[in-house]
Amino acid sequence: MIWLSIVLIAAQSTRQADVERGKQTYLKIGCYQCHGRAGQGAATGPRLGPPPPLALDAFTRYVRHPRGEMPPYTAKVVSDAALAEIYAFLRSLPPPAALPGGPWK
Repeated sequence: MIWLSIVLIAAQSTRQADVERGKQTYLKIGCYQCHGRAGQGAATGPRLGPPPPLALDAFTRYVRHPRGEMPPYTAKVVSDAALAEIYAFLRSLPPPAALPGGPWK
């Protein structure tokens, strides 16, 4: 039982480290400039999260071969591991607050 607790704590620490590295990479390579600091989207880039609308493999494919004006981010620019960390960061963000009175008011 103690062993399981240690494993779960270690996994949680690893996930938190992935989230923090993902946030740093997201900011470093400039994703926030088009997609907002919390992936909420902006005039120049669509909403990325939370949560990300794509599965990790689809997210990675799109970043590598985007459509429209987004530049491609090759593995030389950002590794698959770093993209997974960015994805973990986007998944960690809380969902947007509900509009008062529902979405139609």
